[in-house]
Amino acid sequence: MKPSFLINSTEFKKLKKLQRRYPEIFRKAMEQAGIQFMNWANNGSAKEARKPPIRWGVLRGSASVFVADKLVAVTTEGNDGTPALSYSGNPLVITWAWNTKYAAKMHEHQGNWGSATERDGDAGNKWLERHLDKDKDDLMKMIAETVNKSVGKGGNR
Repeated sequence: MKPSFLINSTEFKKLKKLQRRYPEIFRKAMEQAGIQFMNWANNGSAKEARKPPIRWGVLRGSASVFVADKLVAVTTEGNDGTPALSYSGNPLVITWAWNTKYAAKMHEHQGNWGSATERDGDAGNKWLERHLDKDKDDLMKMIAETVNKSVGKGGNR
């Protein structure tokens, strides 16, 4: 399973222009935005409340974010999570991973959740997919604004 999202050509052109002009700043902006998105996916965001299911917190505690091959952050949640510490990715790709043998199964699971998941509010399946759908514009905006702020432009250009 490799959830992904599409960016329309206008949005992509704006981001590609920033990336070509300021590659190092752009990479750092991707890192910051990737960390924020991992937080949204694990804890809910203003636009999407869904979170991974929970029993003991191992799944939520196994999240990592990479930009290309670089490990940017791991979650600090959960007891016995085992976040991925290495990944081989493409230069302009942010990758989020939940490193448990059952992460993909839980992402697609259709119900009969345990009591901890039911008590947790909006925990359950499709957490990554739903956040990619609802939070992608905020993710791209965050990258653009971070680059613009770093080069002294302010705002989203």
